[in-house]
Amino acid sequence: MPFEIIQILKDDASIRSYVDEIKAFRLLSLQTSPESFGSNYARESAFPDEVWYERLSNPKAITFIAVQLGNIVSSITALGPLPHGPDVLSAIGNPWVATDVDATVETTSLHWRINGMFTLPQARGQGTAKALIEAAKRFGIAQAEASGKELVLSIAVHEDNAPAKTLYAGCGFVAIEEETNRGDSRKIILMQWTPTSL
Repeated sequence: MPFEIIQILKDDASIRSYVDEIKAFRLLSLQTSPESFGSNYARESAFPDEVWYERLSNPKAITFIAVQLGNIVSSITALGPLPHGPDVLSAIGNPWVATDVDATVETTSLHWRINGMFTLPQARGQGTAKALIEAAKRFGIAQAEASGKELVLSIAVHEDNAPAKTLYAGCGFVAIEEETNRGDSRKIILMQWTPTSL
């Protein structure tokens, strides 16, 4: 079934037109696949509406969605540029917090972290997730070219999430680090992609 990839723009009208849908999709994602996220439904369902608006309006957070038949079926957010390279920022650290930190060290790369990637089960196997990752790559490449730096995209994935690891590897991401989650004993794999790894 055809889908459309949309980048949610930063103007107030665009944000307001998507904020309720993004909130509903995120909460559904947390209910559908709680093991896939570093957060949970109970925590995020308690967020006031301002938090959802602030996530979309954050200048360091770019959200892409895949829409089928007028409904969001997949989403991805790229956070950055982050103040450190992917080898410095913990795979299980909170990248939303890192966007609040001003970079004090000049880096040679422009690092964006892919966050909150999720596709509804009924929309899987149709290329939506790959299309969203490609949109994030194109965005990141344009940002890196404008800054004169090399792009680095990173993503953290649970070691036991084989479908996600296969997806990211198929999109050119390579594992660079492994950590144990602080909240449980699950391993987290940090993967990265650069245009030179094509």
